[in-house]
Amino acid sequence: MTSRAEWESRVLAAIDRDELVDVARAAVRVPTVNPPGDERALADQLAARLRAGTIAVELLHHDPARASLVGRVRGRGERPGLILTGHLDVVGPGEQPWRHDPFGGEVVDGRLYGRGSADMKGALAAMVAAALAIARTGAPIGGDLVLGFTAGEETDSFGAQALADAGLLDGADAVVIGEPTDLDVYIAEKGNLWLEITTSGRTAHASMPHLGRNAIYAMADVLEALESYRFPDPPHPLLGSPTLSVGTIRGGVRTNVVPDACAIEVDVRTLPGQSHERVAADVQELLAEVRRRRPELDVRVRLAYGRGAVATPPDAPIVREVVGAVADVVGRAPEPRGVMYATDGAVLVPALGIPMAICGPGPRELAHQTDEHVAVDALVAAARIYALVALRHLGAGGAH
Repeated sequence: MTSRAEWESRVLAAIDRDELVDVARAAVRVPTVNPPGDERALADQLAARLRAGTIAVELLHHDPARASLVGRVRGRGERPGLILTGHLDVVGPGEQPWRHDPFGGEVVDGRLYGRGSADMKGALAAMVAAALAIARTGAPIGGDLVLGFTAGEETDSFGAQALADAGLLDGADAVVIGEPTDLDVYIAEKGNLWLEITTSGRTAHASMPHLGRNAIYAMADVLEALESYRFPDPPHPLLGSPTLSVGTIRGGVRTNVVPDACAIEVDVRTLPGQSHERVAADVQELLAEVRRRRPELDVRVRLAYGRGAVATPPDAPIVREVVGAVADVVGRAPEPRGVMYATDGAVLVPALGIPMAICGPGPRELAHQTDEHVAVDALVAAARIYALVALRHLGAGGAH
């Protein structure tokens, strides 16, 4: 009987560096800037790669230009599956000039340049390479290895939600998310809550402001209260304290008109177990205090968008497996940590009821930056890590 170690050696040897780089370069060359997204062309491209490696693929079309993808390496059905997931969309290249074409997929001095190279088309290519190596060697995995490549993560994770709602990711008991972490391991992420706060007043000619009620002045009191607000929640051991930041403000129609409306949008980063409804209620109470000082204040709060915080116990099997695989590939065992941003894990973890670990190639600081890039060696290391995690989690050679 072939041992787990022997299967791992076979699979790692089957990871084709040149093919991996080719997949990553081709992915970067497909503009999937969100909005509008246009992920279908990349989903079709990756689907063709997977099908050529005898991996079953299903595309979920959201509209004519947008799609998410599920690839599946079939196991023996003896245990639950494992999901490797990443998003197909990217943010725009920005206004600053790039030294390398953001959609050129150039490799220079061992680095792949381009928008999405780190966040996170490089990880998608590494996942494809790992899955192809497992499929081509015929490694006897006990459960399915599932690739879930999603549309829309950079805005609202609607692709991840659609895959979960369609049941295309059912049957797995863990998910690994390939966001750029420099191959460190993260097991907790803050939630993301957006509040819209509006103050109302009464319009008048600016030469007679006493006849109106200035909504921008009213908002100034709201802003002062928000800036001084401190959450009562104790810090999370991996994520610290929740945060609040006012991101946009809109008010007024003309310089010579007293404004009768002003609106701000507030970003709140929440902790596991922190209810978004309770946060909104706390803000309402804070504004009630302002209203007691300023009885004429007319203010409303609307919960505009929210994704909850999620966290995996440090001793969960998937965490041990990812940490162990990183240690075996790069020679260091990372200490699991938390991230301040939200990923598709905020959708998939509660929707599927499974734990997550986040691990991917490329420093997270390069995400959304000019001249974004990822080291080719990091892509290869990521592919090896994903392959080892899959083999160990799914029980190739009798291991689990």
